[in-house]
Amino acid sequence: MAWSSVTEERMRDNILRIVNEGANRLTSPEFIQKNMLDFINKRKEEGADYIPWSAIDLARGYSGFCVLFGALDRANPNEDWDHVGHAYLQEIQEALNRDGIPSFSLWTGLAGVVIAARSLSREGERYENFISELNSIFLSSFPDMMEYMHAQLEQGPALDQFDVIQGLSGIGRYVLCFSHEQEMRQALEHIILYCIKLSECRLHNGLYVPGWFVSYDNYTGYNREDYPDGHFNCGLSHGIPGVLSLLSIALAQGVEVEGQRDAIHNMVQWLLKWKGKDEFGHVWPAMISWEQHQQGKVENLTAHEAWCYGSPGVARAVWLSGVAMDNDEWKTIAIETYRGIAVRPEEKWHIQSDTLCHGYAGLLQMVQRMYSESSDEIIGTLRDDLVQKVLQRWKSDRRYGFQESEGEDRQDLPGLLDGAAGVFTVLNGLLQEQDSDWDLIFLIR
Repeated sequence: MAWSSVTEERMRDNILRIVNEGANRLTSPEFIQKNMLDFINKRKEEGADYIPWSAIDLARGYSGFCVLFGALDRANPNEDWDHVGHAYLQEIQEALNRDGIPSFSLWTGLAGVVIAARSLSREGERYENFISELNSIFLSSFPDMMEYMHAQLEQGPALDQFDVIQGLSGIGRYVLCFSHEQEMRQALEHIILYCIKLSECRLHNGLYVPGWFVSYDNYTGYNREDYPDGHFNCGLSHGIPGVLSLLSIALAQGVEVEGQRDAIHNMVQWLLKWKGKDEFGHVWPAMISWEQHQQGKVENLTAHEAWCYGSPGVARAVWLSGVAMDNDEWKTIAIETYRGIAVRPEEKWHIQSDTLCHGYAGLLQMVQRMYSESSDEIIGTLRDDLVQKVLQRWKSDRRYGFQESEGEDRQDLPGLLDGAAGVFTVLNGLLQEQDSDWDLIFLIR
């Protein structure tokens, strides 16, 4: 895919300095594990929420560091970053031998481990047996998994069954990496068929609604009580844009089954129906309640410029759909959305974190993709402004230099999804002359 690297010399020097200094703080698996377990214990003592840590996770565990060091190894193959990544992969293998495989998910399970090994494989030259073994384990359990998923779909789906983080959108993106292999191609086609089924309307409370409606009983999010009658999720991380991205990316790569184009069309049209506008540009809601869906409107929309939830993630999915379906109208709407971000005041972006999931690094990576593929000058200026903002957020006296924020709570996290490793991976990519596919795990390519 097209790629437009940062060319301004001083900016490149700053990026290189921060990436090198930051990545060198992340070279010890033992140090990372200790810090994460200490962090969790502190959260427990404070009575605060926390996410359990797992060595194999792509989100906060060792698999995410393999993505970072794989990217650094591709950029600088003579600097021994592959040795650092190998140490992490050995720890992952030991964890799998000790604890087994908890799930097949992209961000917390087997799919993420395969992506980790693939990232370090130097275009498939290394870790072939390890990857092949994990793919075989996946394929052996795939029929049972899909039988369960279809049974759940008939009763009404849960987000973690179809989303990017734990569900079939993320798993499908992993499988797409191996679609040149016959059995994996067949598995991907079955996943696409599930997504097509998900796109079909079904009966709920006497009314036909899109199949991705999630009832109160099937939702376990922190804001569950805000949606007592269920909701429709519009976030790229957990909602229908992730499914849309998978179908569109697969179609663009030549994987198509009957009904796929119709499903893409229906999802895009539904998202466009719920597109709002402020004085600067297009805005999407994070979630749509049952009541709002029945009323046909969401009032008082506010922008949220993040990957997980917000307009840039939705617009990126719409762009990918426009590319796959050769639909200029959809691509234009996506470009307009990013132009809107460029003129919207920063205080109205409603992001605080430095990181990928819901912070500046995630917005930067999406803007970088859109600029590289559209060559839009306004988006290009936004890209350069965002690079400066991310660099200014670096604080060398912090443990990892970049931080995650939840309100007033600033957290020093090292991982890929909501930690410093993700920021370093984004910044490193801006220095490269050629595109890298590491961000496929975010379903933005």
